[in-house]
Amino acid sequence: MSFKHLPLLAAGEIIATLNLNGEQSARAADLAAKVVHRAWTRRPADRRGQGYPEFAAAVPACSWLTMFEVAALLDLGRTCEASRLMEASRIVHGQSR
Repeated sequence: MSFKHLPLLAAGEIIATLNLNGEQSARAADLAAKVVHRAWTRRPADRRGQGYPEFAAAVPACSWLTMFEVAALLDLGRTCEASRLMEASRIVHGQSR
């Protein structure tokens, strides 16, 4: 479980809003970290010299929070809401799948 890159106050709001317990929060944080690690393994050639800690630190706080909330929603079985949140994030950030 790693909350290292999550802004704690905002993560706390998500935890409170979704009424997550400690285990659910830990699983959501782990999944967010796994997503970032997976992105690191697939980084473009020009960023291959960058280590994981540097890469993870460069991920914007809002992205960490979005991944954490999506992971929490998935853990709660709320897949439709998680999908809508992911789609909204793609639209806001101007990225495609």
